[in-house]
Amino acid sequence: MISRYLSRISVPLAAASFLLATCGGAVAPASATAPATAAASPTAAAATATLAPSPSTTIAVTAGTWTVSNASKATASVREQLVGVSLPSDAVLVATGATGAFVLNDDGTFSSDSKISFDLTTLASDQRDRDNFVRNDTLQVRQFPTAEFLPTKTTGLTLPMPTSGEFTFKLTGQMTIHGKTKEVTFDVTAKRSASELTATATASPTWRFSDFGMTAPSVPFRVVSVVDEIRVVVDLVASVKA
Repeated sequence: MISRYLSRISVPLAAASFLLATCGGAVAPASATAPATAAASPTAAAATATLAPSPSTTIAVTAGTWTVSNASKATASVREQLVGVSLPSDAVLVATGATGAFVLNDDGTFSSDSKISFDLTTLASDQRDRDNFVRNDTLQVRQFPTAEFLPTKTTGLTLPMPTSGEFTFKLTGQMTIHGKTKEVTFDVTAKRSASELTATATASPTWRFSDFGMTAPSVPFRVVSVVDEIRVVVDLVASVKA
């Protein structure tokens, strides 16, 4: 039951990180003939409220915004030794349901609202019992249903990013899983073709269960041992608004 032990991989992203996009409305200018002391109308108040982003509001999709495709996926692998099996093997779980967007600045940093999320309730392997254990006991998805990555900077990437070609670089950011946040780094290999970007990001170094407030699973009579090492790979697909 390997993945029983996986953490909320969400990863992020390889090649650049990305997050949910939301658009805001605009307010019509006030009439010049309106009394200065006149109270704002309900319509104007509603329009103004649209302009004031709430804490959960994410990037508006404007030129230069990369939007994450739900074709993206995050894969977590853990080494385990099962009862009755002579050799250890890998438990491999995959999470889908990716959302997010990001803006990469010319200095290699990201806009503060850049984010990429994975739906951990989608986490699945080749064994249903393992999946249920990992989701409900290890990750506690009812309380922590998503894994979120907030990219902060790239290292070794040519900037501004060329409109085509292949790139390798390091990506650093804040990963939150199981309610715990840790700075992580990914080794990224990416390919861009005009407005389309595909990337594979590998967590380096690998993670431990304790990094995100979890303990490596122990299942009597079924699992002999689990290596306290989580290997995460994110396959990212994103497109940019010109």
